[in-house]
Amino acid sequence: MRARYHGEPLAQAELKSLPKAIAGAKPTFNFMFGTLTDNPTNRVPEGRATIDALRALGIAMANDPSNTESKIPAAYTYFGQFIDHDITKTLFDESLQPPTGSDPIDHDTFLPISRGDVTALIRNARTASLDLDSVFRGLAESTVQPDGTMALGKVSAAPFGTIATADKDHDLPRRPMIQNPTTLEEQEADRQALIGDPRNDENLIVAQTHVGFIRAFNAKVRSGLSAADAETAIRRRYQWAVLHDFLPRIGHKPTVDDVLMNGPQAWIVNTADELFIPIEFAAAAYRFGHSMIRGAYTHNSTFDPAPFNFFFTFTALSGDLSPSNGPDFEFATLPDNWIIEWHRFFSSTAQPESMNPARRIDANLTPELGLLRDFQGMPIANIMAHLAARNLLRGYLLGLPTGQAVAKRLGLPVLPLEVLRSATPTGIGQSIENAGLLEQTPLWFYILTEAGDPAGADGQCLGPVGTRIVAETLWNLARHATDSVIQSPPSQAELESGEFTLKGIIKLGLDSKLSPIE
Repeated sequence: MRARYHGEPLAQAELKSLPKAIAGAKPTFNFMFGTLTDNPTNRVPEGRATIDALRALGIAMANDPSNTESKIPAAYTYFGQFIDHDITKTLFDESLQPPTGSDPIDHDTFLPISRGDVTALIRNARTASLDLDSVFRGLAESTVQPDGTMALGKVSAAPFGTIATADKDHDLPRRPMIQNPTTLEEQEADRQALIGDPRNDENLIVAQTHVGFIRAFNAKVRSGLSAADAETAIRRRYQWAVLHDFLPRIGHKPTVDDVLMNGPQAWIVNTADELFIPIEFAAAAYRFGHSMIRGAYTHNSTFDPAPFNFFFTFTALSGDLSPSNGPDFEFATLPDNWIIEWHRFFSSTAQPESMNPARRIDANLTPELGLLRDFQGMPIANIMAHLAARNLLRGYLLGLPTGQAVAKRLGLPVLPLEVLRSATPTGIGQSIENAGLLEQTPLWFYILTEAGDPAGADGQCLGPVGTRIVAETLWNLARHATDSVIQSPPSQAELESGEFTLKGIIKLGLDSKLSPIE
């Protein structure tokens, strides 16, 4: 599969395994704040000046040469991406994005999509709820073995720096390598990961997170649970980790505590039939994680540090398992010198500061996110190379409400102009002001500015607006999930096992020869 940023085309094998959710008539994406955007004053101004200003802002946001850090271990950056791939996958109707056409946001001028078209023409290819269909369903069902465990890929021998392990099961399960594929079908099948969502093969760290979940599931089966009971066990640990491990680390504590104790206030979902993914979450608030990405990671003892862009080449989704431009056919599976050493991505009592802290959550992105590559490892030449510009232009295309409109709807103070002005990158302040974006601010930029405000969260977590959207969405997705931990919480004894955190899940299947996670 070769995915695109908007409306992602699907491999034929994946099409056959899509959840029934996308076939129904009810919207699978909708607006958390309902008709708020029907009033033009609650959206960014329309027109060429806004598009130009958003492009310039997006490019400038990735010009920060620093690697200013938060106190959040980097494991949670990619756990956040893993969660995203479990709950959302955007499919655009062909009337919005023809299969062979350019992305709409790459055009010089375009108009926002109406609220009705957003809900009617954009579908979600995931089940939305926190069910781990990205791990257990779809193509992954073909990997189930006679004993109930799920197959993994065995790493390939590398010419140097092998990471010592007790077993070789440290890659995603894959189809065989096809040397020099010529047809689209062959390209899709070449080393294709047999997992519920192929995007978990999009970069090395999220792929290793997925491997960690499969290994944890297999450990539960080998402990004596049936496959069905092991699924339930991992699903419940995952849901609890999302709500009580991930959210408290990335969210404004008073807001997270309020949602966990009292439930949602802004978006109340009474039944599973009412559930959808809020556009404000998918296209703005949850994209806070892009700010957390580092320019390099101490991945393991062999590659320390490893450049960020390398992580996108060590994936068969790119057609490449080697850090070079263009497709490569040297390795059929992940080389054994690229196995993750998880202790580097968490903190511990002995090491309170992670070896890989996430970047601060603020309106700056690492420069590597302005130098993105295509799915064959080649540098992208147009605006699509700039992740921040993609996010801003996509928010405009989807007609998102402004940060100010959402803050007012939530009854929260609006950020002062001077805070937004100080977060605007140097050199483009006047064009941003002239376009009216300080008074009608894109929701994603507003949320990052709120998080980075020195008088507020100071980059250590989201602020109240961003947290409210993220926390209420994830709460609702857990409330209406299979085996919901909100409807049936774990016992105190279960929680004392230590398995209901991300670290605890990874430890369940951790290779005995890898450094322990304390």
